[in-house]
Amino acid sequence: MKTIYLTIVLAITVNTLAAQSLINDGSVNNRAYTRVGIEPTTMLAIGYQRNFQIGNLKNKLTSYAEWNTSLFRFGFKNAEFKFGGIIPVFEKGSFKIVTDLNLSVGTTTNQNFKSNKFAFADEIAIGFYKAKWFVATTAEYEKIYLNEIEHTQYYRERYYEDAVDGWYRGGGGKLQFGIEGGYTFAKKIDLHMEIKIPFTEKLNGYGGSPMHLNIGVGYRF
Repeated sequence: MKTIYLTIVLAITVNTLAAQSLINDGSVNNRAYTRVGIEPTTMLAIGYQRNFQIGNLKNKLTSYAEWNTSLFRFGFKNAEFKFGGIIPVFEKGSFKIVTDLNLSVGTTTNQNFKSNKFAFADEIAIGFYKAKWFVATTAEYEKIYLNEIEHTQYYRERYYEDAVDGWYRGGGGKLQFGIEGGYTFAKKIDLHMEIKIPFTEKLNGYGGSPMHLNIGVGYRF
């Protein structure tokens, strides 16, 4: 049973972009964005970023909130909400090491079950960040801590009539390694692309999804 649920969780997780680009231009503090990608299913995301100065910290915190959904099963029944913050932990000129910490809540509904998941992720990006462009390598770890699973009558009749609804420990973690970059036109329009290779936390292949790709556009103001 544990193996079955692990497989289910890995298969239906609605994933999102891990690293957001920093708002690295001192003249603006806000950014709205949207993107499409394959992670591991075709998805659409809409998000908002805002820079904050925290106390006496030298670097600004780029906070963000994001909603994404599957294009094949569009709507709130198959979606994820993510909240996080991005901050440089080391910088020398345009070279930066950036950390992105976030929490996410996702839900997936299909003919077999409804599942809610709660996860935490951290990504480290190492690269060069200019006011108009950036390029970085990335490494991300996401851990699913809890899943709430509610089986449908169809599932009980067809597969396992004694399936138990309720809360289960998360089905493990996921690692991703990749590269991302972006360019800003006319000081306001961002283009952003990211390619990532996913693995399980044991460095095994991520079932059915050898590569994740995201292409996005943003508006700074």
